[in-house]
Amino acid sequence: MAQENPTWGTCNLNSQKYNLLSHPVSQYVSALPSKVNTGDDSYSKQNYLSSWIISDQTGGIGISEMDESIHADRCWWSNCIIDWPRHIKLPRKATSVTPPTFTALTIANADCELDSDWTTGSGTWDRDNTQNHTSGGTYSWRGQAAGQAYQDLAWNNKYRNTVVQVHCWIYTAAATAGRVSIAVSDDGGSTTTYSSFHTGAAGWEELTVTRVISATATGIRLGFNVNGGNLVYFDDIHFGYEPISTTTTHFANFNSVLYVGYGNILSKLASDRSSIDVIYSFPANITALIPSLNSRLYIFIGDSDEYFSMTTAEAFTETNANDATLGIQWDAKLWKQDVDGNWWYSTDPESATPTWTSRNGITDIASQIETLLIGPDADGNDIIYCATNTWLKAHDMTNNKWVDTKLKLPDHPNGGKGACYWHGGIYVSYGLGVKQYVPGSTATISEVGLLKDDGLPVEYNGEFVKLLGESASDVMFGLVDASQTSGNSKSGLYAYDGRTWKCWWADSSNNGAMHDCIVSSASSSYAVYWDVGGKVYYIDIHRGISNPEQLAGTQAYEAAGIHISPWYDRGTPVFDKLANLLTTWAKDITTSETIAIKYRTDGTCADLDSGWTTIETLNTTAENGENEEIFASGAGIVYNSFQIRLDLARGATTTLSPDLQSLVLSSELLTGTDGNWIWTLRIPLDDSWGTSAKQKKENLDTAIQLGTLVPLKFREGDSNEPYYVRLYLNDAWQETGHDYEGIYVVKAVKL
Repeated sequence: MAQENPTWGTCNLNSQKYNLLSHPVSQYVSALPSKVNTGDDSYSKQNYLSSWIISDQTGGIGISEMDESIHADRCWWSNCIIDWPRHIKLPRKATSVTPPTFTALTIANADCELDSDWTTGSGTWDRDNTQNHTSGGTYSWRGQAAGQAYQDLAWNNKYRNTVVQVHCWIYTAAATAGRVSIAVSDDGGSTTTYSSFHTGAAGWEELTVTRVISATATGIRLGFNVNGGNLVYFDDIHFGYEPISTTTTHFANFNSVLYVGYGNILSKLASDRSSIDVIYSFPANITALIPSLNSRLYIFIGDSDEYFSMTTAEAFTETNANDATLGIQWDAKLWKQDVDGNWWYSTDPESATPTWTSRNGITDIASQIETLLIGPDADGNDIIYCATNTWLKAHDMTNNKWVDTKLKLPDHPNGGKGACYWHGGIYVSYGLGVKQYVPGSTATISEVGLLKDDGLPVEYNGEFVKLLGESASDVMFGLVDASQTSGNSKSGLYAYDGRTWKCWWADSSNNGAMHDCIVSSASSSYAVYWDVGGKVYYIDIHRGISNPEQLAGTQAYEAAGIHISPWYDRGTPVFDKLANLLTTWAKDITTSETIAIKYRTDGTCADLDSGWTTIETLNTTAENGENEEIFASGAGIVYNSFQIRLDLARGATTTLSPDLQSLVLSSELLTGTDGNWIWTLRIPLDDSWGTSAKQKKENLDTAIQLGTLVPLKFREGDSNEPYYVRLYLNDAWQETGHDYEGIYVVKAVKL
């Protein structure tokens, strides 16, 4: 312990007393470096203040708490265009397409409980309660002699090019006595299609008649038909081919047209891309749309129903083959797979009676099958892969078997829903994760999904249900489906450029289900299309130059966008910092094209929308270029961590966007109560206080070279002393020869 200092002009240092030539010179400094810049230094003009520069955000989304040494180009969340350094612009404009109108055919008095709506064409007809089908009713429609009762349905042109299937319950005791019919009227007259006859087994039988409604049809007539003088009862007539689902599930490019599967309805994009028009209806939901052999579009509708093919003229052929849930073209063959993993190929799949050759399928984990795709094997030859919930399997054509690759996923219920080949790798999703598998003699596997780093904000949580890799595309698209997770969140379209993920579009509603996306040049355009919540959207992709800076008047933008930074703490949230200046560089600011700049501090809010304070809204042309804002009227604000949010907006002109080129937060570390005191001591080497000049020199040299802290005291009665300090020799003046007198200038640093 240092001794007391009874006299003026002395100090005790390492338990030795020394005279001082002058008062100790004190300096109080921060324990941390005085200035650290994060980001593009070219935007920093501060000599003493640390700068956090937000300009290059090409590193993409997914960083909530930044490591300032590596995350200067990252953000937490953004739906803005951030693909080019020094530009943050509004999101790309997404256009919604009017979905098809499903106008269901309506049969009046379908249960025959009313004495109306069925018109006698010939024969004798009435409503009768002698027989009725077991549907809870009392009556049926009775024919007592050869003839027909009919009903003309209310017509709508939406029925054209659809398949109508009518079911009717019939009772008779006479064979070939009763049947049901559909008559279609068009410009060429009327033609009638009949069901089979009742067997005459004196019981109720359900008879079915199916008819394709022509493109020129103008009316539909349903008929009850009696042959000969027989007694026949008709009841509970209904349609079987009405829309089963109005959910978009599949896209396909075929014959320069974009086709869309809505449940059991095949539709196509209108030439002006404003709507989607119904083409055909099928007896079951569409499970795959495959443009393939012999210029046909193949429509698979599951295992129980026969698949169809369609020509470029949109003429349909129903085959006699079913067991077609998934399919893919490879090696000049169309392949199909059923839900049990069985596997076939055909070289004439367009035939009404095609030949399918059976091959060994995936029967060990058939219930896990999700996606078929084409990619290279270890030798670079294209083969078929199958992504499942756990394994990526490869088809070995030569040895007629499926083999497990090196890529095994966690056992995830959505594993393999997203799978594609893109830019040299096979990508397979599981939840928000994506594995990149590069085949080769030594295959490589990497994690590249949105599970990396800090993931997504909970407001945009979801799971991948589709990955789309076009060989010529600069990005791989992914659909993140919010309906796959609990709670409320928003689905989105994301893009991966081989290094980073960015959000191209986010839904405005919660929990919209997503299924498919496609890049299409249909309707003389080039765009990415996707579905969400039963709707279809598209964003145009520029075929040449894509930098919005070079596309003035061409690039279309959304009306609003947000960009949220990570939490910045200059390396640690422990020490206080003082923010006193925020500087922006922006362009294209007007009274309509604006940027609201907001901040919040110290991680008090975990959600995206709470706790923000607006420091400024750039909304005049005078705020283009450099613009400075001070905090708290110049007093500054103290923070441990700091987060910034930008809210961009435009006016009515869709091709205008504000452009933030840089934002700089200037701040400094606060020393606080644990800063560093530095005292400069001018100590004479003299013969005083019981030690000689030589001894004083030796004692000081020892204290300086100790490498440990030594006690320092220069006040009497100060409870804070002694201070424990590290000694550094600043300067020394020494005599020569036998004389050791001199002066040591020592810096004592309280660490």
